[in-house]
Amino acid sequence: MNALIRTVLVTAALGTMSACGPGAVEERPTEAEQQQALRDSAFGGLVEPMDRAAEVQQLQLDRKREIDAALDP
Repeated sequence: MNALIRTVLVTAALGTMSACGPGAVEERPTEAEQQQALRDSAFGGLVEPMDRAAEVQQLQLDRKREIDAALDP
């Protein structure tokens, strides 16, 4: 009788653990698909100005590095 109970408990434990396993692998959208989804959303009109602002910020950081490098002996 103990063997039967032990077998049932082990089977139940294994069944429970297998149910907690990783699910199906989800495909992630590509960068282009993410950008297109963003442009199609309510924030689509803000994407281009934000991109331009990021480019301007990068230019300013590059210029600051050049000036800092020129000023340092």
